[in-house]
Amino acid sequence: MTRANTSSTCANATGQEVWSRPDAQLLLLEWERRFLTRRRPYARQQEDGSYRWVFQRLDRLALLAHLQGKETLALSSTDELGQRHWVCVDPDAADGLDQLSIVQRTLEEHRLPSLLESSRRGGHLWLFYTLPQPVPLALGVVRGILDPLYASGHLQRVLEVYPDSIEPGQLGHAVRMPLGIHRRTGLRYPFVDRNGASIPLEDLPAVMAVALAQPAIQPEQVRAVAAQLAPSGQAERTPPTAEAVPSILASTSTTSAVIRWVDGQVNPLDLLEELAPATDMRLAGHGYLGWCPFHDDEAPDADGRPGTPSF
Repeated sequence: MTRANTSSTCANATGQEVWSRPDAQLLLLEWERRFLTRRRPYARQQEDGSYRWVFQRLDRLALLAHLQGKETLALSSTDELGQRHWVCVDPDAADGLDQLSIVQRTLEEHRLPSLLESSRRGGHLWLFYTLPQPVPLALGVVRGILDPLYASGHLQRVLEVYPDSIEPGQLGHAVRMPLGIHRRTGLRYPFVDRNGASIPLEDLPAVMAVALAQPAIQPEQVRAVAAQLAPSGQAERTPPTAEAVPSILASTSTTSAVIRWVDGQVNPLDLLEELAPATDMRLAGHGYLGWCPFHDDEAPDADGRPGTPSF
């Protein structure tokens, strides 16, 4: 752990000049893709350690402020479609890291990689997915891993697993994004390697690179483990997982060679990322969904409910 107001090396590693480097900018982009489930809303930690939802768009400046220690953000654990991009297991206890180490080793036995982070009350164990997963499937796999550990006595208490909501549209529990400064303790909490050693925080971009090197779980891995954990004869009833990423290169019957070449070579997602990044396109069923660049999707409706993406 690093106390933010007393560590000059950590302060140097979070200064503006660090984040202006091209490699650090790329890390910011990848960090955003790894952890963000939705742009709006997000939660901001208060000085007493509690959180308040902020019904504004989370942009790159807010993310940078989190890493620089100016504010501390927490993210919704489900996206707008009720799917999960990651799972976070939280023991919420003083011996939490020991408990999570047991879970991590068991996950590895099933070839499911995870990332361990210390926290004020124990730690967090993160599992990341290459594609958003239906909450019932992802929850079923994690709980299927945990239940035998409870039954055998290896885990002495029930661990919290986020997201804790399975209904589409619900925000789910907000989970503090790693590497921010806890407002109550003034500490920045490190990741923990496989040997139980804390990863030094003096160079935050380097720490981010280590975390981002953690493999994400493929959909077929989730399905395979779900089948292993299913009771005999029940594997065929495993909840469906997310579809493979669909191709969005449209077929065309045009006779124009130029247009056919463009259709075959240019990915619309790449164009949107370059020309209209605020659309924030995400996989949704057999296509993609994002914020419309032509009108204000984010404006609340007449009842004050936050807007939803429509593009």
